Amino acid sequence: MDSLLSWLNVHPKIDSQYIQTLHRVSYRLSESDVKKSFAYYEKVAYLSDSMNFLYGKSLAQINLGLLLYNAGNFSASNVAYFKAIDMADSCHALRLKAVSYNNIGENFKILRDYDKCRQYAKQAIAINKPLGAFRGVAINYELLHECALQERLYNESLDYLVQGLPFALRSDENYILSQYYLGFGKLDAISNKLDSALFYFTKAMQSAKEEGDLRNEFQAYLAEARYLKNIGADKKIKLLDTALQIAKQTSYLEGISNAAQELSSAYDAKRNKDSSLLYYRIYRTAADSLFSENNKRNVIVKEAEWMLSRKEMENSNLKELAKLQKEEIEIKNILLILTLVSFLFILIIIFFINRSVQFKKKREEAAFKQKVAETQMQALKAQMNPHFIFNNFNSIENFLIQNDRQIAGAYFNKLASLINIMLDNSNKRVIPVSKNKAALELYMELQQLRYRNKFSYNISFDKKLLSEDFDVPPFLVQPYIENAIVNSIAPCDKEDLELSIKAKFEEGYVVYTIKDNGIGRKKLNGTLNRGANEENTGIDVADEEISVLTKHWPEKYDVSVTDLYDNYGKPDGTKVEVKIRARKQVIR
Repeated sequence: MDSLLSWLNVHPKIDSQYIQTLHRVSYRLSESDVKKSFAYYEKVAYLSDSMNFLYGKSLAQINLGLLLYNAGNFSASNVAYFKAIDMADSCHALRLKAVSYNNIGENFKILRDYDKCRQYAKQAIAINKPLGAFRGVAINYELLHECALQERLYNESLDYLVQGLPFALRSDENYILSQYYLGFGKLDAISNKLDSALFYFTKAMQSAKEEGDLRNEFQAYLAEARYLKNIGADKKIKLLDTALQIAKQTSYLEGISNAAQELSSAYDAKRNKDSSLLYYRIYRTAADSLFSENNKRNVIVKEAEWMLSRKEMENSNLKELAKLQKEEIEIKNILLILTLVSFLFILIIIFFINRSVQFKKKREEAAFKQKVAETQMQALKAQMNPHFIFNNFNSIENFLIQNDRQIAGAYFNKLASLINIMLDNSNKRVIPVSKNKAALELYMELQQLRYRNKFSYNISFDKKLLSEDFDVPPFLVQPYIENAIVNSIAPCDKEDLELSIKAKFEEGYVVYTIKDNGIGRKKLNGTLNRGANEENTGIDVADEEISVLTKHWPEKYDVSVTDLYDNYGKPDGTKVEVKIRARKQVIR
């Protein structure tokens, strides 16, 4: 308490942490100083309402429920807990929901409705266990133990204590351990193991005093007087009188009833009729308030009203969900139609672009014989681009069929960007290395989306190539990359598949290295995967491009392929190296 109050003084800012600390103070005071506890509850409620802090509102209702429980107003207490559950649901605070379920169970235990008590305690356990809330689980099992004990189901009572003890020990909290010591002590006393029972009652008292917990102190005094049959009448009366004073001090109506009933019996055994009658009247007054039929009936009615309200809310939510689902289906249908229209529109554009390139090539062949090689390169690119785009649109269509709209949308945007780059580069003989790197990165993102992250990749270029103005033919190495993906990586079923693309400046050459750890060439008859499927035409395009480059690009151009093997001599991918003489300041 001192540390909590000190924190409030040092941190005057009103925020969620401040409100939660106020709640802890109110909770700690609820069993020792009801008036102060209520004052802090009012602060929690006011500040949470002013900030519309649902978590704080739920905490405030839990505090109110505890205060009403102490006063024996179980109907109003349950109403507060029901409100706490609704607010906890709204802000997804499962822990607060579990606390409220347990406390409702406590109310039903006092009203001796043990079936209801078990029902709510078990609901709390079902929430607390997945959350790893050891303290909460320990408290829930202790409540189940109390139900079984009061019904004289002693074996069941012990079983609940044994199930909850590991959670109580993991919580390492004197408040909870004190309750478990009391439970074991009561069962030992019932089994006539009086020395063992006294040992547990003493440990319970020590834990309660260490925690400064008056409620558990009360329970320890009452248990020792009620269950130990070998203590004298005077000591028993002294223990009960101390318990009664604590109950009165903390406005604990159930405690007043229990202590007064035991005192009446103790004085009756001593034939002190006046004192016996006095405490009997105190007992009757408290018990009538606690266990009146009206109180029980109100609690049951309030629970039924809340259940009905929750059911109506669920039905309303289901109707709203059905409406949203219908709207979502309509949106999906519209998006599908738009995608198909866009797909057809792009295909038409590509068709006319392809025709335009073909016509341009013919005109250039007639007018400029010296540009034959250049137009051949453009024709080859035009043949490759529609093929690549068609495959990617097939992938987008598959994602849409599988209802992966988010992936399809991302795929579509990246493909559009790549088409833009392809169209921009289609009339260029060379492009800067930096643009070539950007195009390859976008191309690899599309391939990784298409194959659902089946493989990882990395692209690294020498800083010298990027910082200086070096030029290379566009899509120079793309066919080799496509071949590695389609024919080496895609059919491979091992994990950790990887494709690396490196470009370096070496002895006046731009050297590209494409390396994969797929199935390699051995499984495809020792070829560069040519002919494995229809997508291998990219390699043929690359071969033709080499022949064109040798005519129109006087510097040396070379390609080498190396088979890779693992430590056991098994094929482990392929390495392709493409070398071209570095050129700078080429007019584009």
